[in-house]
Amino acid sequence: MCRWRKVIAMLARFLAERKQHWMLGIGLCGMLSLTFTYYSLTGTGNSTLISFKEPHKEPVSAGSSHINASTSMSAEPPSLEVNHSGSASVAQTELGPKLEPLRSTPPMASKQVALTFDDGPDNKYTPQILDILKQNDVKATFFVVGNQASKHPDVLKRIHDEGHAIGNHSWDHANLSKLSASQIEKELKETDQLVLRTIGVTPDLVRAPYGAISASVKEEVSRSGRPLIGWNVDPQDWAGTSAEDMMQNIQSHVKADSIILLHSFGGRHGKLDNTVKALPAIIAYLRGEGFQLVTVPDMKHIR
Repeated sequence: MCRWRKVIAMLARFLAERKQHWMLGIGLCGMLSLTFTYYSLTGTGNSTLISFKEPHKEPVSAGSSHINASTSMSAEPPSLEVNHSGSASVAQTELGPKLEPLRSTPPMASKQVALTFDDGPDNKYTPQILDILKQNDVKATFFVVGNQASKHPDVLKRIHDEGHAIGNHSWDHANLSKLSASQIEKELKETDQLVLRTIGVTPDLVRAPYGAISASVKEEVSRSGRPLIGWNVDPQDWAGTSAEDMMQNIQSHVKADSIILLHSFGGRHGKLDNTVKALPAIIAYLRGEGFQLVTVPDMKHIR
């Protein structure tokens, strides 16, 4: 019995020593595991996590296309963004090459509109209209009356020198639809010759006074190889319409490829102060709506 007790006591001591070794081993393994995990995540004290470039969204001021980007610490995958051109770009990591954002090219102006001025030139309103057009860098089309141009050749020269288009509007603003073929030819030919002598070129457009057109008018103009130009927006400036009502008329009717009828001479009681007053606002409105102001010969559907 004593011998068995000794054996049991020795076995108990052996197991107790083994238990201490096991506990020590388990503790040591735990410490090593924590240490390895820490260094796997942080590395040495000088290492950093990989970060992705994220867009820094700020209000964009008018006229600015600048886009800022800031670096943020994130475990999220890089964001996928769609730009205005419809293509996608992925935000780059600090370790990868820096890619410039794709920028869409602004489309060329597709909405064209032409300002046209009839019945001049004169030495009062036509120069004021030319001043406004020059200040706003706008080219227009002047349909001149031969008789008026003969009285104010210097103004006709200025129209030409400043890059505006010139059209034939008959010799004395006659209703061509009531004239014979020979009379129509004379009205157009005399104006052509006067313009040619004054500025060295012949008008390449024709507009019938009052918009009155007959088969004979169409035939004579066609024979000259020029287009017959009308209009589709008439703010009635010749009738003394207020500048405010002229603007409302244009806002209601203008569209792409519109030809706007205005005047640089004549009008009710010989006054066109309303036209001069309204013109800067008309130009500003059209440009604000995305219209490109061009001469009639430059309109896509005329060429």
